[in-house]
Amino acid sequence: MKMKKRAVGVLAATFAAAALPIMAASPASADQGDCQYSLHEAGYTVGPKIEAACKLGADFNPAAYPGCYFALVNIGVSSGDASDACYAATRA
Repeated sequence: MKMKKRAVGVLAATFAAAALPIMAASPASADQGDCQYSLHEAGYTVGPKIEAACKLGADFNPAAYPGCYFALVNIGVSSGDASDACYAATRA
């Protein structure tokens, strides 16, 4: 009986160790993806400049939204589309 309990314990610990990185993944990744998806849906080709701007927006600091917004506007994204995308990036 002790062997079964030990095996279940080892299995549970292994599962928890495997699941931890998934549960602890940075939420910024998803938000950055939301920003990029918003721009893709608006008809923009997502490339390195848009990825970098969306990454700025996904940072957790007071300059995240303005940094994202101005980076997108400077590469030719319309003001409204940049605003929507950066808002998507800053949502937590």
